[in-house]
Amino acid sequence: MIKLGVDNGNYNTKSSEGMLYASGYAASDKEFITDEMQLCYGGRYYAIGEKRVRFQQDKTKAPDTFLLTLPAIASAMKKAGVREADVILGVGLPIEAYGMQKDAFRQYFLRGNLTFRFEGTDYHCHIADCKVFAQGHAALCRYYPQLRAYRSITLADIGGYTVDVLTMHGSKLDRSNCTSLRMGTITLYTRIQDILRRRDILLTDELVTDAIRGKIQHADQDFIRQTVEQEMQKYIRELFNTLRERGLDLKLPTVFAGGGAELLGGMLRDSSVNTVAVLNRFANADGYRLLLG
Repeated sequence: MIKLGVDNGNYNTKSSEGMLYASGYAASDKEFITDEMQLCYGGRYYAIGEKRVRFQQDKTKAPDTFLLTLPAIASAMKKAGVREADVILGVGLPIEAYGMQKDAFRQYFLRGNLTFRFEGTDYHCHIADCKVFAQGHAALCRYYPQLRAYRSITLADIGGYTVDVLTMHGSKLDRSNCTSLRMGTITLYTRIQDILRRRDILLTDELVTDAIRGKIQHADQDFIRQTVEQEMQKYIRELFNTLRERGLDLKLPTVFAGGGAELLGGMLRDSSVNTVAVLNRFANADGYRLLLG
């Protein structure tokens, strides 16, 4: 039996086994030129990690999220040294969608006798069970021992499309302070790309990520660096202001999580915010796995 946590982000897919890839694919009736990140399922071939799929409010309405989970399952089976296995999945939904969609999302993954090929290896599995958790809340689970000293914690889980926000008092969730904001890092990327495009500078999401990390290999690197720094500061300022407008006191212990938090890193440790931890992008997937028991 394999227990696996998968964070099906709209921007990236992450697993509790440490697998990370863009939430997108290219599909074809024929094999692609290499086996790397190539999935074969249902008679079609998928190059995983290619152009990201569009934002989906309800992921059960399309096969995309299921297809994008299969590489994570294959990776976990390969790590376990098996090609046939029963699998228990732990997955998550944004806070605003959790109550309405959790049952449908669970059923979406419950499939038996799955056969697929990933990177040239055939796998057979049965998804014996699937448990659905709330994003953000799960991210804190692994870190409870370190954070136990804080009586009150605000968590902002910065994803690609949403920022999930919640407050914990002691070990209890304050359900009146749970929300999902459409302020994920895709808004930051879009702003940067729009400004650069006016100067005929065309950067993919991956190259914008490199620029945010200070790795710029472009003739206009000074302008790119200046644009990225200005827009990052603007994005963080707007995020902090929105959180305060929702009645959150950021002078109380605040935790940031998710891929966006990992990317923005030190900029989240502002003198106006009592940031006590910045969790990595695998925090939700690790939490789902932990909550499976």
